[in-house]
Amino acid sequence: MKNLNKILISGVVILFLFSAVAAGVDNLGYNTSPENLGDITIDFAFPKPKTEKIEVNNEVYDRVTINRLPNSGDLNQPCLPVKSVKVLIPYGRELDFVNVVAKEKSLVGSGYNVEVGHNIIPLESNAAPQESKKKYDGAFPEKRYSIVGTHTFRGYSVFFVNIYPVQYMKGTGEIAYYKHITLEVKTKESTSNTLIRGLQKDKDIITKLVDNPLYMTSYNDAPVSTSRDTVEYAVITNEELKDATGDYTFQDLVQSKIDKGMSADIFIVEDIVSNNTYSVNGTWGDNNPSNPFYNSEITENYELFNDTQAKIRNFIRHAYTELGTDYVLLGGDADGHPNGENIIPLRGLYACEEGLPLGTLGFEEDDIPSDVYYACLDGNYNYDMDERWGENATNNNISNVEEADLMAEIYVGRACVDADDEVSNFVMKTLAYENSDEEPYLVKALMVGEHLGFPGVSEYGGNYKDEIIPLIPDDFNVDTLYERDGSWNKYDLINILNTATPHLLNHLGHGFVDYALKLDNSDILSLTNDKYFFIYSQTCLAGSFDNCYRETYYMEDCAAEHFTVETPHGAFAVIMNSRFGLGSENTLYSPSQVLDESFFTALFTENLRELGRANHYSKEDHIWHINENGIRWVYYETNLFGDPEVSIKDPYPSNVVFNITFTCPENSGSLYILGKKIFPLFLIKVPILIGRTTMQVEAISDPEGQVYSVEFYLDNESQHVDSEAPYEYNLNTFLIGKHTVSAEVHGIYGEKESESIDIITFILGK
Repeated sequence: MKNLNKILISGVVILFLFSAVAAGVDNLGYNTSPENLGDITIDFAFPKPKTEKIEVNNEVYDRVTINRLPNSGDLNQPCLPVKSVKVLIPYGRELDFVNVVAKEKSLVGSGYNVEVGHNIIPLESNAAPQESKKKYDGAFPEKRYSIVGTHTFRGYSVFFVNIYPVQYMKGTGEIAYYKHITLEVKTKESTSNTLIRGLQKDKDIITKLVDNPLYMTSYNDAPVSTSRDTVEYAVITNEELKDATGDYTFQDLVQSKIDKGMSADIFIVEDIVSNNTYSVNGTWGDNNPSNPFYNSEITENYELFNDTQAKIRNFIRHAYTELGTDYVLLGGDADGHPNGENIIPLRGLYACEEGLPLGTLGFEEDDIPSDVYYACLDGNYNYDMDERWGENATNNNISNVEEADLMAEIYVGRACVDADDEVSNFVMKTLAYENSDEEPYLVKALMVGEHLGFPGVSEYGGNYKDEIIPLIPDDFNVDTLYERDGSWNKYDLINILNTATPHLLNHLGHGFVDYALKLDNSDILSLTNDKYFFIYSQTCLAGSFDNCYRETYYMEDCAAEHFTVETPHGAFAVIMNSRFGLGSENTLYSPSQVLDESFFTALFTENLRELGRANHYSKEDHIWHINENGIRWVYYETNLFGDPEVSIKDPYPSNVVFNITFTCPENSGSLYILGKKIFPLFLIKVPILIGRTTMQVEAISDPEGQVYSVEFYLDNESQHVDSEAPYEYNLNTFLIGKHTVSAEVHGIYGEKESESIDIITFILGK
């Protein structure tokens, strides 16, 4: 039996080491002997960094990379590879001491000018370059590591620390790296009230997350919740909306969960608020030391921790622990206007960002609408008990303590409803999408990019969206609508959404509280699609569900609400920013972009298809640089307007066949003058065009009615898109010699088929 255990343990270790090597950095092992349970040692081996020349704003830099490691990106600081390490702290212990030993330093070379972090700017407008308070004169970074902090996930404590294998000397331009680095983490006994649910799904997630998974065995002695009741999916709303009388209700949504084998129920805000169990000193309250989520005593401003927001969060703690809840739908609006509806109030979080050019908009950082507060349940989010929630350690008034819990126990989504018809719209679209198996439109993804006006490669949103396309499986038909490639207006997009509805829509452009994707709220309400799409957008303010901009509150709901609950058409869910999306200058690396990338990585690489889970993955994937300029801001502001349990579906293969024929000119040797066929040419195999010519193709589909448009290309450069038959393109520019004209048919679900002909032209222009 002992030999069998050794074989099993060896197999686990080999599998773990293989995973580390596949990630591009060798994790050589760690100390797991029981007598040294409080000491954790992990060894890493790093390959030689690669360098490449890049040009930014007419200056040449060197980009330094190590396989799949991310690079730092803080403002005006060298961008160097970072190994983010997640260490599982053993049960009953807490962090005591960290040490990093770097070995075998090797010189890469000298005379390098390493790329630095670029200016981060709100997507609202351009801004002047900022200065960083951080300066470096000698070696960068000075230390081989930096501590991010300890966060708790479902009772398991995870210590985040960054290791820096590469060093840069500003004066000489030298780059060196360490071939081996050893991380030593020492722990001490803790008095925390750790409680785990003992569920295998929780263990599976944490085992995959951390770099020392064998320490999971230390949690075998942890207290386990003994509740027998289960409510995997909970809707929280008020009494009125629970009893809504529209065509579709929250009861229908809950029943749909039950029908697919989940346990689900509805809970009433009024009941939660009136129950002392959820008060500040109650069983689940922030000031109860017996609460397993407790972290510090409340000694002042008790009312801050006893408002509706706090009581709802305390109820969610109870549901998570005692009812096994994984998904919570917040079924209510959170208008900031005094005369608006405030059914599920928001908790505004604070994200002070060094170098972020907010100018007179500094107040924006004080009150970011974020449902992270309802998802991440550890601690009270306000250690110093002031008016700012979720401050980082630097801004905490009492001590160097991170206020925000950044790992989600619950996957949260919000339906910003305040009337029966809005509940009906939301539930109807959610259920319609859930039942949309084998719908042809599921194969289509649409990338939408506007002109941003920022310097360099940041000028067009399409450049950012091109970074997302490789993350989407080849099974999807990916189409683009980019201002980089030609102007488009809101009517072009409205037509696509109504008649060639995409399944997934990823967008980058400017926005406002009541404006997104070039559509204002009235445009959104004019949509007529009956297939429902999902939007991920980096735009500013369109997800401002408190209806706020620059301390002004609007009676009209934000664009995200209009897409999801204000109409029976539009989207079944969206992820949008409640404040400014954060772009960049001269680079495609920006805070909003990295979360966008991580979201689609979650969906299609990690196979985390549930919207709530994918949204939280996109945030937690960036805890390692949460204090880098702009990351905390976007972590807080990206909210899901939709059902958190809904999973993005696989595309349904489209079996449409297209036939494309050039009718003018025909694909044969003939002479054409001003578009008129004069006579055939028997010795020449291609058409000869003299004078301006209207190119024309016939495009048909089987089954019929599947042609959306035809795009014409001249020598591989897009020239014109025609959406109505006969499909034509006026060739009337100065053009002499042999050229190639192509016609690409776009199907309504993103399919593409093309045909080309060679021509000889003598066209002097219009």
